[in-house]
Amino acid sequence: MMTFEVYPPCADFGAEAWHRELLEFRGRVLRSIGVAGTVDVDDHDGLAYHLIARALDGAIAGAARLAPLEDLRPSRVLTLEPQAADILRRDGLTSSDVLEGGRWMVDERHRRGGVGWSLVLAGAVLSVRLGRKLAWVLAGTARGQDLLLTKNGFRAASDRVHAMPGVGDQVRLLTVRPDRLLEGQEEPELDYVDVY
Repeated sequence: MMTFEVYPPCADFGAEAWHRELLEFRGRVLRSIGVAGTVDVDDHDGLAYHLIARALDGAIAGAARLAPLEDLRPSRVLTLEPQAADILRRDGLTSSDVLEGGRWMVDERHRRGGVGWSLVLAGAVLSVRLGRKLAWVLAGTARGQDLLLTKNGFRAASDRVHAMPGVGDQVRLLTVRPDRLLEGQEEPELDYVDVY
């Protein structure tokens, strides 16, 4: 059984013990898939909500990041695929309707146990609670992240694939309506961690 923690945006990301634990986890996961040992932190971390899935022993089993699009300067999605702005116009949405997902990672010991999908559902629950109508993510293609997500309700925004050398993968833009993703699903319970 997993527990799911939600941490709010934190301007001084990197200063707290949970930040360091999360960064160590992300670095370890990247090394396990062959990405040379970099410290996995960037300017989106302080702007984002972080979801952390913990195993019964308290260790991080998986994590994901969801950042309010209106706070991202720049948005990785809009930088790599400027046509994504057409999605917003077409659906009558603004940037404050969107969460940009990233850093969706699962420890190799938990990759066959449904942790990744549970993180997606936890992200959908958070999105709905924040009043967001759309989530988008640049999903990796080399290890089938994009296939798993499209099999479970995400849609490819285009046929374009983009190189992401920092994570050793190519990515494709996927979108989802969080409320629709949750239809018929058992929602994971989220523990909102008040870190202030």
